[in-house]
Amino acid sequence: MNQILATSNPTAKKSSGPADIKTIVRVFAIVMLVFGIFMIGTGSYAIYKDNAANNTQVTKPVITETLNEDNTAVMLTVTHDKAIDKIEYSWNNDEMQTITGNGRKYIEQEIKIPGGTNTLNVRAIDTQGQEISTQREFTVEEIIHLTISENKKLKITAESETEITYMTYRWDDEEEQRIDINATTVDQEIDIPMGTHDITVILVDANNETITKEQKVMGTTKPTINIGPDDAGEYYLITITDEAGLERVELNFRGEEKTITVEDGRKELKYKLPLNKGDENRLEITAYNVDGIASDTRRVKAQK
Repeated sequence: MNQILATSNPTAKKSSGPADIKTIVRVFAIVMLVFGIFMIGTGSYAIYKDNAANNTQVTKPVITETLNEDNTAVMLTVTHDKAIDKIEYSWNNDEMQTITGNGRKYIEQEIKIPGGTNTLNVRAIDTQGQEISTQREFTVEEIIHLTISENKKLKITAESETEITYMTYRWDDEEEQRIDINATTVDQEIDIPMGTHDITVILVDANNETITKEQKVMGTTKPTINIGPDDAGEYYLITITDEAGLERVELNFRGEEKTITVEDGRKELKYKLPLNKGDENRLEITAYNVDGIASDTRRVKAQK
């Protein structure tokens, strides 16, 4: 009897074994590792970009202030890695002066120092709105001195090693006045307009160098007197004012003289005098301020 031998089919599929599962797990792990590295790299680049952007935003201009050789001016320098929009500066509490940046990244400006001790305020702003401010005090020997003389004029004195050719002065925005000096010293007196005014004095020496002095000056004032009857015509109503302050008032009313002393230098005095019926009620009045300056004498009369 022929024996039938069982043989394996070469085309039959093999069942998955442990080795195949390990291979799949290994491939999956490699894919996850590559993905993780990619995500970490992407995140790091994003953080780098954010940090770079933040660093760009907080960059501010740099302000440098140095004195010139003779210590009469400040050399103001502003540098930046971005365009500068403008620079503002002022001495003390004066009005701000503006330097336009015009897209520049480097700006240099010489600023004359006023006499005495003064504070320079500087503010620099870039085109992205970032700004920086500084304050620095500078002291320069005072060359020009302004004082009030005994006769209530402004006394201008100065002394220089170099001959002073001439000086100019200007009250507020009025026309400039010139006085020839041709000496190393200045000793001049000029009239002061009434009230408070700004004066600018400039000295020009033989080398054409200039020295400037600006100052507020309160000039001599005369008291002002206003007189009028009240609505009912029963009294003289008197108002006397003076910017410097009042000292006394002298009056002659119907032939009777009287002096009114003003205490504490008050700047305004109000007074009333009763009118007599059937009288001309003649009144003569003069006021004096604390500087000893007299007002124009007022003379009035009123029939009741």
